[in-house]
Amino acid sequence: MMRRFILCSFFLSVICFTLTGGASASTVEFDGIYDPSNWTLTNTNSDGSVNTTGAPSSISITGGDNYNEESNPGDTDFTITSPLDGNVSFDWDYSSLNASPDWDPFGYLLNGTFYQLTKDDGSVNQSESTSFSVSSGDIFGFRAHTVDNALGSATTTISNFSAPVPLPSAILLLGSGLVGLAGFRKKFKK
Repeated sequence: MMRRFILCSFFLSVICFTLTGGASASTVEFDGIYDPSNWTLTNTNSDGSVNTTGAPSSISITGGDNYNEESNPGDTDFTITSPLDGNVSFDWDYSSLNASPDWDPFGYLLNGTFYQLTKDDGSVNQSESTSFSVSSGDIFGFRAHTVDNALGSATTTISNFSAPVPLPSAILLLGSGLVGLAGFRKKFKK
């Protein structure tokens, strides 16, 4: 009888752990694991920047405008490594100082691949909601690209950010099941 109870407790803990998605949830905001200080800012032929004064509720990424003789394109990337499998979602609000948004596209990065979100034939002011899947260890983030590095940059504000984080309650549930198992096992041996 006692063995059945112990086994049921253990299996219940494992089932709860599995049903919670392997102990993951989503966080909304740039906080905790996703605090802006944990992200990496990389400028490639760009003088772009990230403004984090709106964090944890939002951040803003501005592309480059450092015109040079060659008018080479540039990128401003803000990236982080995903701790778990899950979905990333966010709202974005884009505004360009250029005559057309095709000179300064914005999008997200996933393992080095750029997925443009702005529409080249759209307005210089655009906004939408976006989501995509990540796996543990994936590097993801945002990119402000500039084609000409001239005539004004574009700024995109990212808000309602949500990404996978460890779920403490599932870990505690599994831990309590294991502690219960150990306690009953000890009591059963006496």
